Amino acid sequence: MPSMAKNHQKNVIILTQGLSGSSVLSSLLAGAGYWVGDATYAKRDYDTYENSDLIPINRDILDVAGYDEEYQVRFNKEHIALVARAKECVDGDRLQAFLDLCDKHRPWVWKDPRLWLTIRVWKHWLDLDNISFIHLRRDPTQMWISTVLRRQIQSRRYCDAYGRGVDGSIREFLEGNRLHHMEMVYEDLIEQPERTLDELSGFLGLSLGLDDLQQVYTGGLYRRGKGLRSLAKAHLIYLKNYRERLDVR
Repeated sequence: MPSMAKNHQKNVIILTQGLSGSSVLSSLLAGAGYWVGDATYAKRDYDTYENSDLIPINRDILDVAGYDEEYQVRFNKEHIALVARAKECVDGDRLQAFLDLCDKHRPWVWKDPRLWLTIRVWKHWLDLDNISFIHLRRDPTQMWISTVLRRQIQSRRYCDAYGRGVDGSIREFLEGNRLHHMEMVYEDLIEQPERTLDELSGFLGLSLGLDDLQQVYTGGLYRRGKGLRSLAKAHLIYLKNYRERLDVR
């Protein structure tokens, strides 16, 4: 069993793009005592471990900013500044009330793929010194397979460019604000679990072990999450829907 997180430990915010494995990481931390909310958002086939009250606030921040792009597949650096300016228009009392609720249950963990955009608004209300940030990335090939299997039809070049854009914006935020953070590749957690769990435990001050990961991850460890069969299937789906693809022009 992991050592349970204590009230004096820092809260955690996971910054990542979608389909990154963040639900596994968030559920792992929930098992270690981090609060994920009174309710979490469940998709058809899995629980995201995203605080159900955080999601609509992030949606409203994007709406107030006038952002109407598909954040899961579109990256434009200008949009980051657009959303950041929303700090002047958002309902600050609502954001503070949500933070007050979270702090009653500290330590807490946030994850929502919209956060790579909205975090520049949240930073004006967050106690950044008491937050540990995890920048969660994916192996590019595994990410492309996942997106296509989810019927987000895009070329490998487009998928890689989007990922580089999001990851670059996250690094810029974390390093520019000199925030306590670690960068982590999801596939390392699955393929090299002991080493990665040790690094994560050291970063957060926990004692996470293999048993804890196996409680929340139902797939096989020590191997690629999506192998040759998934790769072949993704190629077939991509070719069948080639005309609908998102591609770098």
